[in-house]
Amino acid sequence: MNSYLNGFLFCIAFLLSGSLLSLSAQEYGGITGMIHVPTAEMAPEGEARIGVFFLNGEFLPDRIAYQGTKYNTTNHFLAITPFPWIELSYVCTLLKGEDNKGEVGYNMKDRHFAVKLRPLKEGKWWPAIAIGAQDPGRSVPDNGDYAYFQNFYLAASKHLAWKGHEWGVHLAYRYYRSDFNIKWRGIAGGITYRPSFAKNFRAIVEYTGNDINIGVDCLLWRHLFLQASLQDGRHFTGGACFKINLLGKKKTVRKEKDVY
Repeated sequence: MNSYLNGFLFCIAFLLSGSLLSLSAQEYGGITGMIHVPTAEMAPEGEARIGVFFLNGEFLPDRIAYQGTKYNTTNHFLAITPFPWIELSYVCTLLKGEDNKGEVGYNMKDRHFAVKLRPLKEGKWWPAIAIGAQDPGRSVPDNGDYAYFQNFYLAASKHLAWKGHEWGVHLAYRYYRSDFNIKWRGIAGGITYRPSFAKNFRAIVEYTGNDINIGVDCLLWRHLFLQASLQDGRHFTGGACFKINLLGKKKTVRKEKDVY
């Protein structure tokens, strides 16, 4: 328990600097979510995002390893919300391996698309519902070697307000086709919290189906989004992205009367 508390305080210290403005949160692949677990939340219509994340080896699929040893890496992504009911993302993850000269380095890449659709918007008596997928078009060989991130999910999100504080409850079912990702196959979920005194700040606790992750995120100067998290309370993963609304729309903070 101490490791989770110390890690949570570390994440807060990492992000609480500069002027904070309103935000919408991103998961590591550019699609709106928590940390590793998807939600039914959506970014504002017209929002485009470009970002980079440091990914701890323990955060990644077990098949991403070099000579049997997992390693840390980075990814970068380009994402957009063309309509309020759909998000799209293109993700590139660096992989370690040998090049044609036998030199070891991050000289390989895994590229994939991600998509999320929200057929049901959140209402007073019901949650928002979304369906999504990472790398949906890739065929999976018998050993699943190259389908590192492929999964399909159904997510629900409901927000509640109490004295200006906002609580989000999120539940998801994910199906990873590759057996080496079986630890994340099934039920996942988490809780998010926005305090009344900083609506642009969010704390996260999530269960991936295998690990408990904690983290925080925020937006600086309207465009710079930061997220810091600890996988299982020990392994740091975090990143940043630049956000801009191509339609000129500004993100508005939900008032308590708008949260059910």
